[in-house]
Amino acid sequence: MGSVDMTPLTHVEVDGHPAGVDDLRHLALANDGHLTTMQVRAGRVRGLALHLRRLDRANQELYGTYLDGGLVRDRIRHALATTPAPHGPAESGDATVRTVVFPTGTGSVSILVSIGPPAEPAAGPLRLCSLRYQRPFPHIKHVGSFGQIHFGRLARGRGFDDALLVTGEGLVCETTVANIGFVTAAPARVIWPDGPSLVGVTMALLDERLRPGATAEPVAHQVPAAAAAVTAPDTATIVPAAAAGEERGPLLESRREPVRLADVGHFRAAFVANARGIVPVDRIDTTPVPVNETVLAALRRAYASVPWDEI
Repeated sequence: MGSVDMTPLTHVEVDGHPAGVDDLRHLALANDGHLTTMQVRAGRVRGLALHLRRLDRANQELYGTYLDGGLVRDRIRHALATTPAPHGPAESGDATVRTVVFPTGTGSVSILVSIGPPAEPAAGPLRLCSLRYQRPFPHIKHVGSFGQIHFGRLARGRGFDDALLVTGEGLVCETTVANIGFVTAAPARVIWPDGPSLVGVTMALLDERLRPGATAEPVAHQVPAAAAAVTAPDTATIVPAAAAGEERGPLLESRREPVRLADVGHFRAAFVANARGIVPVDRIDTTPVPVNETVLAALRRAYASVPWDEI
């Protein structure tokens, strides 16, 4: 899961001003940069601290310098405020925001912010085609996305919705645009494959909500007390709360462990998760995967309980 995002763009800024040819030349020719993509609603986003930490850590690893989270927020706010209708400040404040950090060739970096229409998860369920491919530097969300685009295109050409990337040894990694999770029957566990992959923000937020004592009650838009860093635990548990009159969800435990392609038919359910949300999977290659609505409802309630952070 990396930089592939086909959301149409309506406004692009670099370092706080509309992007020009000179601003984009290095990025276009060198294809060197890292990024994060978020769904903004009413000027707020889930997991802001995780997005900022992702950018800072990648910047340190790739370019050897810290990235000021306050500056990133300023750039995003400015781009949102100056975006023309229908996604500018006169409208709802809902948008897809993609933030790319790239070197300028002078030892510093520039921050590109693109604004597009808000995106929702696919209706699903999805059909995935397994293909042998591992993203280079899979722990970084970077702009080197040709492989993902190519293998996603191959999967769609074969009648599937996306590719499921697996290692040469048959270990499941991720899709081209999302993490994938599997749910066991008894005990009910969410298994995130530990093949080479990106730890997505939505995946980390779900793990946070699956910690003992966390609540899965949906929350309204909130302003955080602080943008504290959040770490995805190796194991976590929750009993998701149910709405009045709704069946109570199963006890879910979340962990990372190897998942082999040959074993995907043994799970109770499978789903993909990214900034757009959670979508069920009902087929991997020729193997059917059950769509368990009770489990999906529990996962969606857990995700809906994540507070919204003001940018």
